[in-house]
Amino acid sequence: MRNLDPRTHLAVTLCAAVVWFLYERLGQMHLLCLLASCYLWQAKEVRTAERLCLFYCILQALSLLCAPHTALLYVILHTFARSIPLVMFAAAIATSNPSRLMASWQNLRVPKPVLIMLCMMMRFFPVLRKEMASIRQGIRARGLFPHWYDYLRRPVTVYESFFVPFTVRCLKLSAELGATAELRGLDAPTERSSLYAAPLSVYDYLTAGLYAAAMLCILFID
Repeated sequence: MRNLDPRTHLAVTLCAAVVWFLYERLGQMHLLCLLASCYLWQAKEVRTAERLCLFYCILQALSLLCAPHTALLYVILHTFARSIPLVMFAAAIATSNPSRLMASWQNLRVPKPVLIMLCMMMRFFPVLRKEMASIRQGIRARGLFPHWYDYLRRPVTVYESFFVPFTVRCLKLSAELGATAELRGLDAPTERSSLYAAPLSVYDYLTAGLYAAAMLCILFID
């Protein structure tokens, strides 16, 4: 199956964001989540689709359980659950190759500062997950919290041992990514060339059109 262009991801995500505000019934959100799962499957992100679908089901189940008891908690959980389909469509953009993303969006005449910011964000968050995992491994290796309830007994120590090094690593990562961007010539005044082909294909147009039509059909379902 051919890879979809990042501009197709952007168009489908924008369509989903528009209809998301118009959907009022719970069944419409379920169908939108199913549609987002199909889109991630088409974008070859099956594991991401499975994880986000499971998270959506858990949030919806918890919100229904909390509805008779706590209205505020129901609103919070339901709001988070409603945002999952949008996150699923946006995940297709986040998992795109940054070089291909920049070459594709460069044809949309996106301002270069915005383009550089987006590409740096795509590099930042995957590295951030690895940094969080390494901090957790360091905490375990030092034996700071041998039992799970130690996290509740010593919240200040938890903050000090996790969030302080996490903040320092974020600052270092931003500086390193900025230096890498300058080294790769992202801020060059001329248009940047790329090895990736930029033109949209019939497959991209058909995909964007079909998903937009499906979202409109969901809107008019009673």
